[in-house]
Amino acid sequence: MKLLVLYQARNPAQDHPGYYEGFERMVAEGQLRAHVPIGYLGVAEARGWDALWTEAHRAAREMQADAVFLQFFHAQMPNPENGILRIKNLPQRPLIFSSLGDPFGRWTHRIPQSFRVASRLSDISFLTGMGYIAQQLAGWGARNLVLMPHGCCQVRFCAPIREHSAESEFDVSFVGSRIRSMNPFGHFYWTARRRAELVAAFTKRFGKRFGLFGKGWEGNRAWQGTIPFASQLEAYRRSSVVLGGMPGAEYDYYTSDRPFIAAASGVPLVDYWVRGVDRLLEPGRDWWLAHDIKELLRLSDTLLEMPGSDRLLLAGETRKRILAHHTQYHRCLDMIQIVRNLMEARRQGRQAAEPELPFLRQSSLPGAPPAAIVGWVR
Repeated sequence: MKLLVLYQARNPAQDHPGYYEGFERMVAEGQLRAHVPIGYLGVAEARGWDALWTEAHRAAREMQADAVFLQFFHAQMPNPENGILRIKNLPQRPLIFSSLGDPFGRWTHRIPQSFRVASRLSDISFLTGMGYIAQQLAGWGARNLVLMPHGCCQVRFCAPIREHSAESEFDVSFVGSRIRSMNPFGHFYWTARRRAELVAAFTKRFGKRFGLFGKGWEGNRAWQGTIPFASQLEAYRRSSVVLGGMPGAEYDYYTSDRPFIAAASGVPLVDYWVRGVDRLLEPGRDWWLAHDIKELLRLSDTLLEMPGSDRLLLAGETRKRILAHHTQYHRCLDMIQIVRNLMEARRQGRQAAEPELPFLRQSSLPGAPPAAIVGWVR
């Protein structure tokens, strides 16, 4: 398969190194014949959106792309329909697949028009959460909507880590900036309020034994300043427990990349429960899930009461599982396998079976798990 990727980036290798390296590794392994990257934000900012679609059309034509990936295609942009159709109607008829990465609300901060169009024109759309997001997209004409959660960037967070001491500088650490929103009817207003309440509760409970990292927390006695994105593991490793914080959305299966990064730190992770996420990582082994701040505090206390050596052994095994199954390289593998199976079914003129999702585990909760595939038609 020859793959063209339109990255949500100015420089794909720098802005999305996990996905870029993942596809490049697949070329080296012989799983892809070619990977051509275009940073769609960089081209559009420098030369305009018409130039972006001209360049993408030229690249797809010249390389005879079998598939074109519209990665995190929800930036603000003019209607992309004509540009996508130009590529879709090339003589080789490349398969188009897209992905949604950010959290979006049901009523406010809804999915941008750019992705509504892209998903409707895509042969497959990969979503980092399902539930009402998938139902909305299906109602707008999209089909073949498939869960594809975020992963841990293997370029930035998979290097060997120094031995962790059972005597930590902090009891609990949190990495995340303060969100500010003045609109009480907006999606992020309540997310921001809940994050502030979370930080206030942990500051009150742990004082200077709470390591708080990120922008906007000046004046909080636990604040340790800001850190670069790629330095998160260093902050987590200074603590006995990691606090995941707000997921930013509560539709089925949604997480940011934060839990996968934090779980790769070798430190136990306490996080918020969202319906379905128990199928991504195992509660009580890979992470500890809570429904409210009171429960987050209780779970943190329970972990802190464990012998330090037991905590480190448990979290060390979780780190191994993350690096073996939940990096962005693994997400690249999973997407390409699903795309390849659909392409093969179409070549043979048969109905494509619903894809298997190897990152999902059996749920221990009663009842049927939430749908991870919606609108699969071919």
